[in-house]
Amino acid sequence: MADHRNPSGRRPPMLPLPPPPEDIPRLPEVNVDDSAEVRIDHRALAPNRDSLSGAREVVRQRSPHDTTRVGRPPTMEKPPRKAEPMRRSPEAAAQAAASLKTNRFHTPTAPPRSAMVRVQTAQHSSLIGGRYQIVKRIGQGGMGKVYEVNHIHLSRRFALKIISNQVAETDEARELFYREARFASAMSHPNITSVVDFGEDEKVGMFMVMEFVDGEPLHRILFREKRLSVRKACEIVLQVAEALHYIHKQNVVHCDIKTENILIAEEELEAKRTRMVAKLLDFGLARPLTGPRASTSLSGTPHYVAPERIRGEPASPSSDVYGVGILLYELLTGQVPWDGAVQKILAGHLDEQPKPPSKLIEGGLDPAVENLVLHALAKRPAERHKDMAAFIYELKTVMDMLGIGRRRAGAVGPSRRVVIEQKPPEKSSRRDELARIAFDACRLPLALLTPQGQIVAANPAFAKFVMGVSVEVEGLPVKSTPLAQAWSTAEQDISRTLAGSPIRRIIEIDVSAEETRRLLLWLDAVSKDHVVLGVQPLEL
Repeated sequence: MADHRNPSGRRPPMLPLPPPPEDIPRLPEVNVDDSAEVRIDHRALAPNRDSLSGAREVVRQRSPHDTTRVGRPPTMEKPPRKAEPMRRSPEAAAQAAASLKTNRFHTPTAPPRSAMVRVQTAQHSSLIGGRYQIVKRIGQGGMGKVYEVNHIHLSRRFALKIISNQVAETDEARELFYREARFASAMSHPNITSVVDFGEDEKVGMFMVMEFVDGEPLHRILFREKRLSVRKACEIVLQVAEALHYIHKQNVVHCDIKTENILIAEEELEAKRTRMVAKLLDFGLARPLTGPRASTSLSGTPHYVAPERIRGEPASPSSDVYGVGILLYELLTGQVPWDGAVQKILAGHLDEQPKPPSKLIEGGLDPAVENLVLHALAKRPAERHKDMAAFIYELKTVMDMLGIGRRRAGAVGPSRRVVIEQKPPEKSSRRDELARIAFDACRLPLALLTPQGQIVAANPAFAKFVMGVSVEVEGLPVKSTPLAQAWSTAEQDISRTLAGSPIRRIIEIDVSAEETRRLLLWLDAVSKDHVVLGVQPLEL
């Protein structure tokens, strides 16, 4: 069956495949004005088998208060193998964190443009900024070029990004480039590419220096492998989600999650072991959650943009949750949910339900994984995971159920569990407060479920019963918890309860190799939209 990666429908050659062409055709930038009318050349935006997913360009909706503009990020070109991982010193990381706190609500201003005439391309052995010697070019994108450089005093390799002459002519693009450097340099996380220097050279103009990552862009891996295994896709998305969770705690939203902005590298461990490391790139569209940059303008790649952004709402952590959902969908199936012309893509985000991933994968997909993806792709932010921590928790739970949990091959150190704090309502009556205390203190596992089986409230006894430890489970579907293994009729039972037929069901759970425990599971409707689930032992 033909898809956007293989329009001819012919069977692809056996692996190994040659790398994709270095100069993948670029598509024109599309501007979306306030009337939301998009004028495009449909021939230019038609899917191209030489590109990963057809029309992959930036959609932008202007507002009177925001003029941010962005181009496609640079693509790495055959990076050398076995690079030493670069790490910033503790002093540099502390200084960067202090800078972020000091300037969190301040929109940085790019330095004034120099009047010097710029060269078009940095030459081999050229010296940039008086200390970075060009080794070779390793990537090129809409904003400029990326080079492998050597620091002449430290004898260390770095990646140096130069803003192109055409882009540098606009103050808007210069501010964008400078803001990207400021945001990225303030981040210190193992799954984020570190920015270590920034400046302006008399010959090549503005430049940004990053740690050198010896890896391969994720979109090239996907181009070669067509789709990834569930294990590999989940491990990559988990690392990206943890990086985004860190970014959100700094009151910043990334707003540009896609396979082109993720590098996959290998990190050497002890005893000649290695492990896969995902690195998140490009903070060109990142914006703070507060302050003047918290605007409603639409910037980003149309395939990954959240519905609320299209409707004109400001970016939020939930927008990144949606982007991670699209990323996981693409890695599992080899295609994005909606493709083609920009208008069609945006309409899909707003009005169409994505095709279930299990329908696109030969042999199907585990229901827990599919529920995780579709949960993240809910149209309304309130129906998704309430934050990135909740997404991470459900993803780790699903990975544990599938036997691909956090104790991966090559993993070191103790496992971590994300705890989601539940904030009590700001205004509540005395009776509501007493009811909450009684609900939480009850020793019987109790939970409140939606018609779709999502847990909207649960007491600590329920969390400990299904997860083995007392943590918050609100926002998780019952299907993604270990309880689903013993309760296969959950959907039918919830529907019957809401229709007026309370359920009393006996289930059996293996607590050890020799012991099986029988439990009474009961459901009662408390409103037309909620049922209460309780579990109690039949034998004390």
